[in-house]
Amino acid sequence: MTSVTYLQQTDPSQLRPAGRADLTITRVFPSDPSFYARMYREIGGDWGWGDRLDWTDGRWAAYCADPAVTTFRARHGDEVVGYAELRMSPTVDQADRDGVDVELVYLGLLPHRTGNGIGGWFLSEITRIAWQAPGCRRVWLHTCDDDSPAAIPNYVSRGFTVYDRAETGCVTCTA
Repeated sequence: MTSVTYLQQTDPSQLRPAGRADLTITRVFPSDPSFYARMYREIGGDWGWGDRLDWTDGRWAAYCADPAVTTFRARHGDEVVGYAELRMSPTVDQADRDGVDVELVYLGLLPHRTGNGIGGWFLSEITRIAWQAPGCRRVWLHTCDDDSPAAIPNYVSRGFTVYDRAETGCVTCTA
């Protein structure tokens, strides 16, 4: 069984950006289910991502059309090198004020682009974008032991803090 680690930022001032990388990050709009499915398979293959491998084209299309889901594309020049997914969830705080939690569901680089120093800036920019969601109260994510060994150090270096751990296995890492 693997450990699941939950990390968060609860204030935008906690973001510690990495140095600028030669990437262009754009929102994928309109949604492009084939892009998302390809990135999920190519990036997640090395890390055991399996929760969406059996999704049909129709399920990908329905998921990508959800207004709570936003997908981003990272490019180096003309080459697509990675993607990220943010998911907005309405929240109400103890004072009954509405807000939004933004989950960083997936973020990854294609295997041949890892280890080149661009992941920190990619994470920094996606986190900055997440904090721009109206009413954002926190940005959070979860990862497991099967993820890249660089993942948690990158999250912590960008200002995320661990708020929980569970020994529940990777099946709970997936939505």
